[in-house]
Amino acid sequence: KELKKNTVTTTREYNEKYVQVAGCFNLSYGSLDSFYGGLESQVGAPLPHFLRAVHQEHCDATESDKKFTTGNYGITTTSRTEFAFAFGLPGGASAAESTSLEDYERMARKFSAAVAD
Repeated sequence: KELKKNTVTTTREYNEKYVQVAGCFNLSYGSLDSFYGGLESQVGAPLPHFLRAVHQEHCDATESDKKFTTGNYGITTTSRTEFAFAFGLPGGASAAESTSLEDYERMARKFSAAVAD
């Protein structure tokens, strides 16, 4: 019943209803070229090696060690720490600083082999 009570009638009202920070952005329609170009035309092609790409984004970027606080739980962390946590790195955040991409790739191969058995 609550969903049927939608009082939003314009795209501007939808934008204002769902935006978390007022004035942060405005929705707009793109061109057909933009639509058919897809996400790749906007941000570029994905890197072909998933682990390397995610490692690069989280551990090799200039902001990899910049602390931020999550909005949902209020936890202060870094991208590097989040990558180590998601990867299940033994030793957690302290080990993340000294773990190379090659170490992660070696652990991924061991994990893949264990799953295949």
